[in-house]
Amino acid sequence: MPVAGEGRIDCRAIAGRIHQTVSSAYPLKIISPQASAAVSAVSETTALLPSVAFILSYGGGIVHGDRILVHASVHPGCALLLLTQGSTKVFRQRNSAKGDQSYQTMHLQVASNSLLCVLPDPVTCFKGARYNQRQAVNMHRGGSLVLLDWMTSGRMSRGERWEFQKYFSVNVVRVDEELAIRDALLLEDRVAEKLANLDAFAYLIILGPAVEFIASRLLKKHQDERIRPSRSTHLSVKWSVSPVSHKQVQGITVRAACDNTDELKLWIKSQLEPLQPIIGDSAWSMYLNN
Repeated sequence: MPVAGEGRIDCRAIAGRIHQTVSSAYPLKIISPQASAAVSAVSETTALLPSVAFILSYGGGIVHGDRILVHASVHPGCALLLLTQGSTKVFRQRNSAKGDQSYQTMHLQVASNSLLCVLPDPVTCFKGARYNQRQAVNMHRGGSLVLLDWMTSGRMSRGERWEFQKYFSVNVVRVDEELAIRDALLLEDRVAEKLANLDAFAYLIILGPAVEFIASRLLKKHQDERIRPSRSTHLSVKWSVSPVSHKQVQGITVRAACDNTDELKLWIKSQLEPLQPIIGDSAWSMYLNN
């Protein structure tokens, strides 16, 4: 019997075609639309075969006490794009379950000569919500990763800003079982007093040979904007870049914050536009129009 809230995605290339196996159990739902193949900017023979999966919830969000667990494996020759449809809503904690919290965990396996892109919409915690999430990535040398972890201040249409009880997110990346990145963000208690002028935070990881040029581009862009700030087209987005130097993988991490969620979303998509020739027009369109 499937475990409630657990899902699996397995993406592999067989005889030049993509084969994706997906399973999920209520309240989790995973769907996999077909994506057309990309043509590599370097050589058609080295192009990765694209695949897309949407991670959804039957209830429209994560209810208090939910425990969502997703396993995803990307095998050589594949590029898997993981998306959501709309923000991940985390509903408020009920008075009858004061010790309860919501959890979402992702275990991600990235093989050599493969690419995993995790590009969800932001997490939005409702007033009184208590939410924990963890993304654990195990990469092999030669694999590539783009992982976005971001959140909003709450249901601003209801006047809720930083009124959740707890938001805790952890990202761990290992390459050939050696720790490369560990990052954690904990927001709780009187967070509204300190973040009154901001409405969205983002943390972006870009690692590996398939996306090395995107990392280099962002590093240069950040350096240019520090020298000539007026050249930035998104002045309200504050961002920084940190190089990741590991003996098995090279890349960057990016932190960004903004007082407008939509503007931050546009900024993120504009920075990731060079992904289009890697994952193909079909998969890119699903992300761009999501």
